[in-house]
Amino acid sequence: MAFTIVVTMAVMLLLGASWLAVQYLVSLPWAPECPTCKCVTSRPARTGRLDRLFAQLGGAELRQCTRCGWSGRMRWRLAAERVRRGE
Repeated sequence: MAFTIVVTMAVMLLLGASWLAVQYLVSLPWAPECPTCKCVTSRPARTGRLDRLFAQLGGAELRQCTRCGWSGRMRWRLAAERVRRGE
């Protein structure tokens, strides 16, 4: 009886944590456009190991705007079509 309660609670905890992670990623602004001034953002000069790990795992990269000073995490979107060069 106690084992089923523990397993049920563990499953609920895992589902809740994954739901929170998805909600966090959905709420991030799209890269590379700054959400404040619409200028193109860049990578900060220094990034730690944890920041690089987040960027690799979830696609949430740490960015900063040199124009208005905004900084935070952003998510990337897939391109709808290829970049045309030389046109």
